[in-house]
Formats: sequence, C-alpha cells, structure tokens
Amino acid sequence: IMIMGGTNNSSAANVSTHGEPKCAFENPSSTTTSLVIIGFVVILSSSLVGNSLLIRVVLSDKEARKKFPFNFLIINMAIADIMNGSSASLVFILFLTIGRLWVSGIFGEIICKLSYFSVGFSVAASILTVVVMGLDRFMAAHATIRPLTKTGVKRAMAVIWVLAGLLCIPYFYIYRLEQRPDGRHYCIRKWSEDAEENLKSLAIEEMIKFIALYACPLIFMVFCYAIITCRIRRRSKLPVGTNTRSKIVQQNQRVVGMIIAIVVIFAVCWFPVHVNHLLRSFDEETYCRLPAFLPLSFFWLAHANCAINPWIWFMFSRHFRSLLKAATIQSISRWTAESPKGGRYGHMPLTAKRASRKQIEIQEANNQAMTAEQVLL
Repeated sequence: IMIMGGTNNSSAANVSTHGEPKCAFENPSSTTTSLVIIGFVVILSSSLVGNSLLIRVVLSDKEARKKFPFNFLIINMAIADIMNGSSASLVFILFLTIGRLWVSGIFGEIICKLSYFSVGFSVAASILTVVVMGLDRFMAAHATIRPLTKTGVKRAMAVIWVLAGLLCIPYFYIYRLEQRPDGRHYCIRKWSEDAEENLKSLAIEEMIKFIALYACPLIFMVFCYAIITCRIRRRSKLPVGTNTRSKIVQQNQRVVGMIIAIVVIFAVCWFPVHVNHLLRSFDEETYCRLPAFLPLSFFWLAHANCAINPWIWFMFSRHFRSLLKAATIQSISRWTAESPKGGRYGHMPLTAKRASRKQIEIQEANNQAMTAEQVLL
C-alpha cells in the first residue's frame, strides 16, 4: 500500500507557489528517473514470470492440491503478487514520466481511484496470505490442532480478499482529480481541504497501515515460526528406531526455512518505505530534503518483494524445482511433437523417440522429487 499520491500540504500536490515541486522526490533527475523505471520493469517482468511459473507448477500437481490445501494459499499469494507487480509498476512508471498529470472527466476520476486502489488491494492480499500461511503451519506443527482443510483454506482466501478490499476502501475517497489554474487535471491524495485536518488524517492513515500491514503481521509471523522452530527442534531430539522421523524433521525444517525466508524478506523490503511514509507524515520538511533517489528506491524495494517471493519457493523447495523441470520438459516435448516441419507432426520417428526420452526424464524427475506431503507438512 506504500504508493505515492499527494502530500501533507493543503494543495496535496507538494508544489511551491511558483508551480515547481518543493520536494526533491517530486523532481528527480533524468538519471534517477531512468534507473527507477528500469527497476520497475525488472519487477514487472520478474513478478509475471516467477509467479506464473509458480502457479503453473502448483496446478500441475493435481494430487497434491487434493491432499494438501496449503497449495491453494501459494497460488493465492502468487496471484496477489502478480497484481501487485503489474499495478505498482504501471503506476510508478506513469508517475515518473508524467507526474500526477491525469485525464479529465469521469473516466479519469475512476481510473485515478482504481489505479491506486489496485496497488493497495494486492499488497494487502499478499501480506494477509503470508499471515494465513504462518497460521496454517503453526496449526500443522501443533500436535492437537489440524491444519486448515480445503474448505477452511477456501474460506480463508475469501476472507483475505474481502479484508484487503475493506482496508483499501478509503482509497476511493482520498484519491481524486483536482483541476489546477493551468486547466490541467491531477490525480492526488487528499483527506480534507483543510490543511491541518488533512495533515492529521494522513498521519493517522500511515500509522494504521504501519500497524495493520507491517507491525502486527510481522509480530504474529515471528511468534508462529518461533514456536514451530522450537517444536521441530524438540522432536528432532526424540529417540526413534527408524529414519522416518528424522526425514520428517528435515522436511519440516526445510519448509519452515522457506517461509521464514519469505517473512524476513518481507520485513526487510517493507521497513524502509514505512519509515519513509511516517517521516513524510510527521516531519515533511525533513522528508522533502531527502535526495530523490532515496524515497524512490524505498518504493522500489517494497514492491520488489512481490518479484522475489516466487523464486524463494523454487530456491528452497526441491519438489517445486523438480515439478518445474518436468513441466518444462513436457512443454518442449509437446512443442517438438507439434512442429509443422515434415507434415502435421513433423518427423514422426525422430520425434517419437524424443518424446519417449522426454517422458522418461519427466518420470525420473517426478520420482526424484519430494512429494507434496514431504514438502508441506
């Protein structure tokens, strides 16, 4: 939800009486603009590719989806991250190229509100999904509590999106079009026409977002994974007659490590921009003296989180890597079989041999891959 869109003065556009931006953030150099635009293009590309591959991999494992509803949460997070990467990149690239200049009329008013709402909505959904993941893993690690069932996960996903929408409903009020003396229209953020009231409202808004979408989720996730880690270590010390329990402990450690990595990266990515927004709300003078590259890099780092998440899953999960490899081999095999060269199916004998070899490789990859039960429980 950390996006631009107005400041604390009465004009809500942070401009001086001469019409020039009074904050460095409002007037970045061409070098800074180019670097940040390139950075957001990277976020957009990485988010689309990484999260699409993650969804493709999880959907390909039909048996795991039936047995382990946790996989639906992974898909939910990937969808939210795709929305975040796409909407945030477009909003920031527009801001860096044309500022807050906007199209006029009812269409411009609607797009102004929806553009910023979509960014905040997707960020909130992604964060809430990670929180539910932590809750589900906590329940799975507890001896007397069952993890979420398929029905429970679906209900949790519905609650996630509804709650994310409710948290961002104020965006439809505070983002609006304002016509300047030059006749142009600008998409700005403003709670009130009164300068002091607007300042107080913005400060309250930032504090609520910091508590609801950073501090509380982070504290809750740290609490859950601290308890899970203690339980896993305690179980690893229990004497066992076979290697089964040892393997289960190792698998649990791998999963916990994977989701802890997501939590840590979330904390690192979002902390600077929260500090930046709180500084803007409570000490605008200091904020306006910051070099333009600094707050812009904070924005970039925050939204880079959605592009990093999917690669964490591939990095930590041998099962997902194996599924990705199998899906890639299958796609190549299908493309080769449908090649138009040499007739409808190409060179049949050679293609058949290739397809056969690919199928064997797919089977071997699946056999070597850890099952969803080993990965997710």
